[in-house]
Amino acid sequence: MIQGQSPIVVTGNGSVQQPIVISLSVDGKTGCAGIVACLAGSLGPGLRYDSGTGRLQLKLSTDSGQVARFGPDQGLLVTNDGGGPGPQACTHGIDSLPAAPGVVAAESLAGFMGPYSSPYQLDYCLGAGVDIVSFHVATSADDVGVVADYWDHKIPDGRTDIYVTSDIRKLNAAVVHSTLNYAGDENDPVAYQSSPPVRTDRRGGWYGYLAARYYQPLLGDFLQRIDGKAVAMLDCSVDPVNGNPSFPETVAIIGAIRGVLKHCAQSWAMIAVQNVSTAQTVQGYGITPALIPVRPVKWNDPTMPYPVVDLTSNGIQWIVLSNRCSDSVLKAYQDAGVNVLVQGGSRHVDRARVERLGLRGGYAMDPVYYRGPKTDMNPSGYRSEEEQWQHRKVGLGQFSHRSDATDVLSSGGYVRGRPSAAEPGLIVPTNFGSGLGRPTILFGSACPMQNPSAYTLKWGMKWTVLATVSSSRAKMGLLFGAATDADTLEWPQNDAVRNPMGLPEGQKLLYRAFQRQNGEIGLAKWTALGFTYLATLSTPAIPVNTWNSYQLDVTPTQLTFTRIRPDGTRHTVTAADSTYRGPYFFIEKEEGTAADTANLFEGMFRSLVYTPGA
Repeated sequence: MIQGQSPIVVTGNGSVQQPIVISLSVDGKTGCAGIVACLAGSLGPGLRYDSGTGRLQLKLSTDSGQVARFGPDQGLLVTNDGGGPGPQACTHGIDSLPAAPGVVAAESLAGFMGPYSSPYQLDYCLGAGVDIVSFHVATSADDVGVVADYWDHKIPDGRTDIYVTSDIRKLNAAVVHSTLNYAGDENDPVAYQSSPPVRTDRRGGWYGYLAARYYQPLLGDFLQRIDGKAVAMLDCSVDPVNGNPSFPETVAIIGAIRGVLKHCAQSWAMIAVQNVSTAQTVQGYGITPALIPVRPVKWNDPTMPYPVVDLTSNGIQWIVLSNRCSDSVLKAYQDAGVNVLVQGGSRHVDRARVERLGLRGGYAMDPVYYRGPKTDMNPSGYRSEEEQWQHRKVGLGQFSHRSDATDVLSSGGYVRGRPSAAEPGLIVPTNFGSGLGRPTILFGSACPMQNPSAYTLKWGMKWTVLATVSSSRAKMGLLFGAATDADTLEWPQNDAVRNPMGLPEGQKLLYRAFQRQNGEIGLAKWTALGFTYLATLSTPAIPVNTWNSYQLDVTPTQLTFTRIRPDGTRHTVTAADSTYRGPYFFIEKEEGTAADTANLFEGMFRSLVYTPGA
């Protein structure tokens, strides 16, 4: 009788049909893989077992001062007489990132401002001096790292010259790199097409604005451009819904690891993944891993995406968490010594949350606005920017309830409005806000206002499509005097249909300066007790496609709102009120509230200018 002692397994009875087979099996692994897995429990110092690849590897210390690394040939390399790899004087490495809460990371190459894979967006991030530049990385059929637009790791036919949408893993690097990315549609870099297609309304390009074409970059192109000027975060996580399950992130990291090793970028590059086992594989190559779990569906989600001990016991020091996570989740990782970057919000109120919780930093689609106006060399900072709608471009800090959900592109302008080829300005389309009250777009490029107690705002408005249900409910204007830049939408509570994420009601302790379609203008405010009109005036009804000019003057004690008709006639309301003097303001187009029937109309804003008072 033959018996085997674990991990030796004996099968068969010695007959011709069932010969005796002596094998080794450990955790389902047999053959050479089983031998390696068997040794995993008996390793001494300096060795580690990577369960993701099934390999024994040298273990590189993660302690401060580590100078050994794997070279481009994957051999162990120590350079600069123990001084660390590469020139250090001008390198912005992981170890030199700002302390909490000061890290500013650009998600998807600051994707609110331009295409997720474009070289000029990379240059924008580097020029802006962000601390971490993040972008999606996939692996081609010949194992080359490729910069991808989305985390499904595909090249889409809708915005490139490729004929059929394809998995990057099925294309060789030469095909990927020769693919022209339109950042829009064929023959014209626009994302919007009417039926039949016409090209008269410049609603396309990146987020409704024209963007230059470019060839799909390889990872090496980007690493060469970054070259330690910022920390690169290579996001290899794969969309669990739209990604190809045949090509998981264990495949996606192949090109990323090769690229980091080839460019000796270990000191200034991270690789972000979803799974702890994949993070261990990245770590095994001497590269800093970060975890980036799938974001929760609901707001204020208390679910921990990973047990904290899974990170701390494996030396995983970075995690990117959605702002939909509850404070307790964010704090649990930070308190355990894990560096937390918060994803999903680019507003100043998002930065304030990071600061309040003492987290490491933010991971923002508009990192320049998130960071706030700089005061070292320019007291105004980004507030020197003029209104960008005249250029058919997006402005810094131009956010809405839809952009807070990380929506970026909307051919009809439902995220942040859209420009027009016919004339300068921003079109706010019908059904913007889905019939809910207080739908706004933050005018962040002027915020926080430098003198919120005394200022003048001037702008133009017109109705491009009139409301046919109620001219009194159709209104446009400004919400102003807000203490924060948090969104204002009147999200209905306990309504899973109209508020599926369970978002809290937007802020409303502020003023409204409004023009109704029926002609009435007015000033109003919300308080803890409700909504109050401060002053109203009947003026002639609004005709379609006719610009009116408006002016709002704020002093420490008084509000004055004026409509200026095309013939120069002025209509003014004044209110003595000093309740709100916050530094943030928004443009508003409201069709009604959640309790009202649909009241669709389209409006347009232009030439919005802020002038500080004395």
